[in-house]
Amino acid sequence: MKIKKFTARTFAEALEMVKKELSPDAIILSTEEKKGFRPSVEITAATDHEAVYGNPRGQEVRNQADLRTGMPQPGNRKPGPEPSSAALRRTPYSTTVSSDDGVDGLKSEINGLRAMLEGMKSSGYEMSLPAKKRAMLNFLLERSVRQEFALRLCDRTTEISDIPLMLSADIKIKRHTGTKKAVMLIGPTGVGKTTTIAKLAAQAVKAGKKAAIINLDTYRIGATEQSRIYARILGIPLATATNAAEFQSNLAKFSETRDVVFIDTTGRNPKDEAAMQDLAELCQSTIPLELHLLMNANGDDECMIEAYRAYSTLPIDYLAFTKIDEAVRFGSLYNIMLTYQKPVAYLTTGQRVPGDIEYATVNRLASLIVNKELSPC
Repeated sequence: MKIKKFTARTFAEALEMVKKELSPDAIILSTEEKKGFRPSVEITAATDHEAVYGNPRGQEVRNQADLRTGMPQPGNRKPGPEPSSAALRRTPYSTTVSSDDGVDGLKSEINGLRAMLEGMKSSGYEMSLPAKKRAMLNFLLERSVRQEFALRLCDRTTEISDIPLMLSADIKIKRHTGTKKAVMLIGPTGVGKTTTIAKLAAQAVKAGKKAAIINLDTYRIGATEQSRIYARILGIPLATATNAAEFQSNLAKFSETRDVVFIDTTGRNPKDEAAMQDLAELCQSTIPLELHLLMNANGDDECMIEAYRAYSTLPIDYLAFTKIDEAVRFGSLYNIMLTYQKPVAYLTTGQRVPGDIEYATVNRLASLIVNKELSPC
């Protein structure tokens, strides 16, 4: 067995060094975080897959976790059943991001941290962090920031007061322009698409734009009437379409005279593949569409990830978070933004129309995620 120590600034960097110099199948024996004027981390790794470790009962337990499956942390190893290789390699959340070099680097860093945590848990190791970093980690976890993302932030600063600035570097927002466009809102049932359409249309009218609404939600009882009431109050035209041909015809007609057309889609279960295919057909429009995926800010990671995955076959341009007023923690917003690297367009903060909507800003999103007046450790 070949054993070697590696020193780097962060766990992710050290993990990459091990992978390059030894092999992707190297076994992580231990890790240590060193404080001081120049803080660093040290990883001890080995290349032999057949290495064994004795447990307190004298049984030999082979550690098959490799760099693709995780990196154990220092602490007392606890005996337990060995997970299968497939289970170790299963990643709960895929990072569907662009091929941009900076985004690829972020993806690699996040995947490395995620693998480290999975391997640590499956191997029975406990995390050992200095008190200040532990306080910061707990601060982020209490706000529902995923553990691998929280550790990444902990690697970038040692002060809780710096967290909003660190968050800001990861947040992307939509740059609002006055160009002519058609905006389609998509999202699960009950996320608030119809009321959000009314709010956006009201904002457009207030800004002096000629707006129109196309309602595709003929599935939900009362949806068309609700849209008709909003359109009448705002003094803008409304068209209802029951199929792709009607939709294309109405969109072409409105695009000739209107500055912006807002399209309200039917809310369906994200697992409904037929509904996703119908939406995909609508997106084959000769007039460019801007797709906004709405997500309930009161949902957890599982709900948001499931929704994004369901709609990921569509050309999503922006995210928007609804029901901010009903949410308690906002770490899931950061998790989604960081995972999928989509800009955020706006937030809705209540049921009032035309109010209770605001365009997203970096500072506003960072403040929501922190959700507490900061104080030193």
